[in-house]
Amino acid sequence: MKTIGTFFELGGRGAMESLARTGLDYVIIDTEHGCFSVESTADSILAAERHGLTPYVRIGDIRRPCVLRMLDIGARGLIIPNIRTLQQVEEVVEYAKFPPLGNRGYCPNRTCGWGADAWAQDVESYMAECNRRCKVIPQCETKEALEQIEEITALPGVDGIFVGPCDLSIALGIPLQFDSPVLARAIERILAVCQNAGKESYIFAGNMADAVKWSRKGFDCIAYSLDASVFIQAFSTLVDEFHRGVQDEKRK
Repeated sequence: MKTIGTFFELGGRGAMESLARTGLDYVIIDTEHGCFSVESTADSILAAERHGLTPYVRIGDIRRPCVLRMLDIGARGLIIPNIRTLQQVEEVVEYAKFPPLGNRGYCPNRTCGWGADAWAQDVESYMAECNRRCKVIPQCETKEALEQIEEITALPGVDGIFVGPCDLSIALGIPLQFDSPVLARAIERILAVCQNAGKESYIFAGNMADAVKWSRKGFDCIAYSLDASVFIQAFSTLVDEFHRGVQDEKRK
């Protein structure tokens, strides 16, 4: 099943609750670039959960405390930016996954009612379910990640790859040249690697034409634009429509 989401940059419970009523499948709370604390991220995750919207978090720090906190407050997936080495991915898997995949620190949290929920009563089942629920999704947006994409994707505990075309194009020396065959070949390589490894494929699309194109080519999940960009575009369209309507009325 193809899914569509967006990056959550605006913040605020109301903004998240509004997105949850649009039919989106998931949101990516962007703690790399967005203005979010652990507390505000937790609030956004709760707002998404209440309305059946899957909350992912793009983390800005791959150190153990950041990885653990995001999972403990309810992130269903971690988007890992700026990957340059296989070791970085191995470390994130080590922190994010319970054995046998990793060595995540055990502490019951709000996602299982601090151990009170039935699914958390058996520790082996609890760890297996957490590993299933909590996706690790490295971004391929650097030249180094692209060069090692086969090894990164094949790593046990990696659930998918997220393609960041903007930074990847810059890394390849063709900044924001989205029609470049160099970028197209790189993206198609990443997609093929994901398909061959049986891993999920994600990609950012800044417009609907690209979203449809990459979905038709085989990407599983499209991250469409930013909530802020869509908000601006929607109101800009409304303002233009208003002024055209006023001018048409004057001509009558």
